[in-house]
Amino acid sequence: MSSLHPASLILLGFAFLLAASTRSGTLLLLICVAVTGLTLSVARRHFVRILRRSRWLLLTMLVLFGWMTLGTPVPGLPGATREGLLLAMENIARLLIAIAVVALLVSRLAPAGLVSGLRSLLAPLAPLGDFRDRLAVRLMLTLQEVDAARSGAGATDAPVAHLELPTAVRGPADYLAAIAGAALLLYAALA
Repeated sequence: MSSLHPASLILLGFAFLLAASTRSGTLLLLICVAVTGLTLSVARRHFVRILRRSRWLLLTMLVLFGWMTLGTPVPGLPGATREGLLLAMENIARLLIAIAVVALLVSRLAPAGLVSGLRSLLAPLAPLGDFRDRLAVRLMLTLQEVDAARSGAGATDAPVAHLELPTAVRGPADYLAAIAGAALLLYAALA
């Protein structure tokens, strides 16, 4: 996976996320369990950190869907409905899949790789001006500040004179990833 171009990884992650989120019921839950298990084995630290930051959103979704949706009352849970809890479970599964995909991407790509991949994906917008370059610079500066704040170094007041994004060449694996991404997008469209 590390030999893929950052843009290929981002595109593949987005295509998988879109394909998985268009599923429902048992298939969605199976995908959620599989992706969560994979992420826990490959990128546990990133997944747990993002999950911990999302815990209130997950709880809010459970309460709003589970207790605010009309339907058949659930014995033993005052105010909860069966339909509401099923709806909550599906939406929480979709959010867990999204968190898992983001955790996998963050664990595989350094901040500069993420920015470089996004800049590559925005290449079709190049004729519109330097939008993608400005976005890449702003995103890179933001990620550097977040990293500095996280490490305790604090923000620097000196202007950055030089930013460098890694360059990666596309290889045969990138074309396979593009085909897989297109297949996932087609799968999502046919849902």
